Amino acid sequence: MIATICMNPSFDRTVTVDSLTIGGTNRVRGARTDVGGKGVNVARVLTRLGLDALCLGLVGRENGDAFLKLLEEERIRSRFLRMPGSVRTNTKVVSLSGLPVTELNEPGPAATQEDVAAFMALTARETAGAAWCVLTGSLPGGCDAACYRDLMRCMPGVRCVLDVSGDALLMGLEAHPFLVKPNQDELRQTLGRPMESHQAIAEGARELIRRGAGNVLVSMGGEGAMLVTPERVLYAPSVPVEVRSTVGAGDAMVGGLLYGLQKTESLEEALRYGVAAGTASVMTEGTQLIRPGDFEALLPRVQIQEE
Repeated sequence: MIATICMNPSFDRTVTVDSLTIGGTNRVRGARTDVGGKGVNVARVLTRLGLDALCLGLVGRENGDAFLKLLEEERIRSRFLRMPGSVRTNTKVVSLSGLPVTELNEPGPAATQEDVAAFMALTARETAGAAWCVLTGSLPGGCDAACYRDLMRCMPGVRCVLDVSGDALLMGLEAHPFLVKPNQDELRQTLGRPMESHQAIAEGARELIRRGAGNVLVSMGGEGAMLVTPERVLYAPSVPVEVRSTVGAGDAMVGGLLYGLQKTESLEEALRYGVAAGTASVMTEGTQLIRPGDFEALLPRVQIQEE
């Protein structure tokens, strides 16, 4: 079983307009609402690929039932603790004119110390015997940057994947996660230096390994992805496809990587699976993530090279 952590979930509302006009009236051509949050996204990908996934999190009482109902419709197993407040709504505005996606993300309700302590206990209990746990996404108010580190420490024997940035990433390294997955910009922001070349990205990843990460996967958008281990640097160029939405592509990459590790136990093959899943995600609109058929068709097209 693979657990995912989603402490600040959302409703992801995607609206489509012909062309976004700032300060003017925009006619919506289409809209859809999906369950959201990075931990939820990873669980959706794992479930669609046929793996046993369990999403753990906190959910606002006021509209939590509607959120959990959507999770059930996606056939995602979950255990969420109730807390005061409402599940936030994140809005993605997709322009048919080709403009980049505009995102409006709400903060979500704040957690109390009692909420966090109860969630720590839930995590320790529900992940006993799990093979993996993915910790990702923004933290709710009331949680400090050490929260993910402390969560990993309450899961002895579980291999953890940490997909955050900044102080939450640096403090999380103290718990020695199996793998961390910043994107190129998050790596630059976390380490405070440029990450324009493959050499600079590889050296930045090695610094995270020296600080406690087991391995580092850096997603590079249209440039592909790089996996750095203590011994090797592997690079996968991007696969050319029609890009409809990049929202959730990094979460799909994490899900694909874990699927590859479950099937092959090879980090090189896991990188192939991760890139195929991330690429399949950008082929769908809004926050729909991957279609298994796209993923399977892309797998043989992903090339891995050593750097």
